[in-house]
Amino acid sequence: MNRRTFLTTAVLTSLATTVVPAVAASGRGAVTSASTPQSRASQLLAVMTPAQKEALVRCDFAALASLGIPSLTMADASAGLRGETGVTAFPVPVAQAATFDAERAGSLGAALGAEGRAKGYNNLLAPTVDIARHWRSGRQAEGMGEDPYLAGTLAANLTARMQQQGVVATVKHFAAYTQETDRTSVNVTVSDRALHEIYQAPVRRVVATTPLTSVMMSYPKVNGTFAVQNAALFADLKATIGLQGYTVPDFWAGDDQVAAARAGMDLAGLGPGAVQIPAGSLTSGISAARLDDAARRILTTMIAAGLFDNPLPTPSAIVSTRANRDLAHDLAVHGTVLLQNRNSVLPLAGSASVAVIGPAGADAITGVSGSTYVDPGSWTTPLQAIRNRAGSTTVTHTQGSLGDIPLTPVPSGVLRTAAGAAGLTVTYYAGAQATGTPVATETVAGIDFAQAPLASLPPVWSARYTGRLTPTSTGLHRFSLLPSGTASLTVNGSTVVSGTRHMWRFFLGPFDYPLQGTTTLTAGSTVDIEVVYTNATAQYGQVGLTLGWQPDSLIPAAVAAARAADTVVVLANRIAGEDMDHGGLDLPGDQNQLIAAVAAANPRTVVVLNTDGPVAMPWLGSVAAVVQSWYGGQAMGTALAAVLFGDSDPAGRLPVTFPAAPAQGPGSTPATYPGDGTTVAYTEDIAVGYRYYDRNGQSPLFPFGHGLSYTSFALGDLTTSYDASAKLLTATVNVTNSGTRTGWSVVQLYAALPASANAEPRRLVGFRKLQLAPKASTRVTFTVPAEDLSVWQSGAWALVPGLYTVHAGRSSRDLAAQRALTIS
Repeated sequence: MNRRTFLTTAVLTSLATTVVPAVAASGRGAVTSASTPQSRASQLLAVMTPAQKEALVRCDFAALASLGIPSLTMADASAGLRGETGVTAFPVPVAQAATFDAERAGSLGAALGAEGRAKGYNNLLAPTVDIARHWRSGRQAEGMGEDPYLAGTLAANLTARMQQQGVVATVKHFAAYTQETDRTSVNVTVSDRALHEIYQAPVRRVVATTPLTSVMMSYPKVNGTFAVQNAALFADLKATIGLQGYTVPDFWAGDDQVAAARAGMDLAGLGPGAVQIPAGSLTSGISAARLDDAARRILTTMIAAGLFDNPLPTPSAIVSTRANRDLAHDLAVHGTVLLQNRNSVLPLAGSASVAVIGPAGADAITGVSGSTYVDPGSWTTPLQAIRNRAGSTTVTHTQGSLGDIPLTPVPSGVLRTAAGAAGLTVTYYAGAQATGTPVATETVAGIDFAQAPLASLPPVWSARYTGRLTPTSTGLHRFSLLPSGTASLTVNGSTVVSGTRHMWRFFLGPFDYPLQGTTTLTAGSTVDIEVVYTNATAQYGQVGLTLGWQPDSLIPAAVAAARAADTVVVLANRIAGEDMDHGGLDLPGDQNQLIAAVAAANPRTVVVLNTDGPVAMPWLGSVAAVVQSWYGGQAMGTALAAVLFGDSDPAGRLPVTFPAAPAQGPGSTPATYPGDGTTVAYTEDIAVGYRYYDRNGQSPLFPFGHGLSYTSFALGDLTTSYDASAKLLTATVNVTNSGTRTGWSVVQLYAALPASANAEPRRLVGFRKLQLAPKASTRVTFTVPAEDLSVWQSGAWALVPGLYTVHAGRSSRDLAAQRALTIS
């Protein structure tokens, strides 16, 4: 069976676009248009039977046609409309966060809402505000970084502007969802303080701006109870935070939908599987008051968003507009982060020739795989965009590396069993370990299967493949494993590739999730190889494994191209997506070796990291510049070219800390990631992201908030004051463009709380993005409410009296100005 056409056995057709049957009624029914959303919902509830209220909670909108209640039609929309064509593919959320620009986030929300309505959706599952706790999460690109103030501020603007378009937003995910490993079962142990100050905080900002919105509960258990069934979490969200809208579960979350509804779940019927809630189970399983509350929240939110009064239009084939495509380009530019620029090698305007190396064509990654992936449609690749912009500059392209993809299966012609037959010997075992009494033994031509190779194998099984491989060339060899489960490859007893993938490809995205490794081999010199596999860790009962290789390195040709060019631009990538985590911090495959070899040949090397988050950079001291482009959507190519050639200032700043080593930051021990298979401990408490580095004296590779410009800025003359009656801290700082060209600055304000608050060393409490001409100056004023200086103590927010220190700077570690003041 062709792997790329293999279909998962999970029942997922309705997840691609969750649509509840539409009704033909006018959309008003028993509701008058002259009253508030709350009173209109009360009028409608008064005429609804318990069975009809239950139907609403169960998403059975067809049973409500006589009442004129419109159906909810849903689509994932964190970076555009997943599963649709003719839409705009925007940069992923972590790139949105890198803009440090709330106004641009609002423009994105308006564009998403307009395109959603035009495609026939009135409930968009966005924004995503999961906190980036560590670099390993495969979904880190779907959240807005590690800081709750940044994520919440951007998401609040995005949500408000989205709902102004006549759709309901669904903020994801509440709460403490930071890993894909064991995501549907793991128990997160986290302090009440960290829950409120870190993981719930972004949603609190959204709800403060748009209380009538909806919130999606997360997968894990939180302190012993599934989030979707956790009454304490619902109390936090509704009573403490003040959500007036409705809650929904993530798809397949929890193990008891009736218990979820009893705990506080409102739209309990969301998603395949959940629609199997038997009729009558809610009216008998939860109180009448809880059922009324759930129905009221759903109706009030729908009415407030205009779903009753403004029926959806007939869906259009193409809804992307010129303005939205321009916005996608603008967001990608403003999310691009210049990490390093030694000797001002960038911009490229003065380069006579540029060698582009790496996955720069259609193989460049535009989005994260899974529920945030958006088809870019027709788009300009980085290579084409660079050529379009280069003018008289000569541009060449050499592949250099295939990037992060599964490789061609190793052919039987280079494999031999111990007995000399073509292929490998495989021994199958019952259970998760390839030990004990074999179930069966056979010879196979190679390793490339997407279903159980023997019908007699038990549901959980393992296999050990042994034999010899005779290389056909000398030099660096790449190997890949593409498993659904856990697999390892050893060559002459040394492990080359190992790791786990629950699924070789998540069912909502277009990318495979390979495991990669390299080793140096000599042509004709036979080596022993062993591959061990088990499906015990595979999702949804899947199996599958491909052993691939690339025997001929592409690096020598790239080195030759680098020597012949004035400047080199190397693009490197890493696949990421839903239901996978990163096993290591290194770039996959041979990309580190490629960059090191190219930089040795040409010191004017610019590395573009098209990744979902931080990676190790062992070559950092050898290259001239490093650009973090994330997954920039359909405009990633044009935005990159604009930044490289200096048409646009690199305006992004890091929304996540880049560690200098894998052991830095939270989640660096097995107990704190991924846990013991049952529980994962957030022992760092509130010290997430830069807070952890500051508290533990760790020096990151690049700090939170870091990002260079093509000009320079100076900050000074910081003044502060506190108005006790208004409960507002005011800080004003002078900003000057001290360079020679117009550029963007992101002024960041941090506050250090009194020692008695037992808080982090400092927290972000404000940011402002501004563009200044050369030598121009301006005063930037921040107003910080007392809530943003408060801590969660004994079940309530408290402003701790004492000495506060306010810092202004360009990153969490570049703080040029500070001022102390006492708040009593």
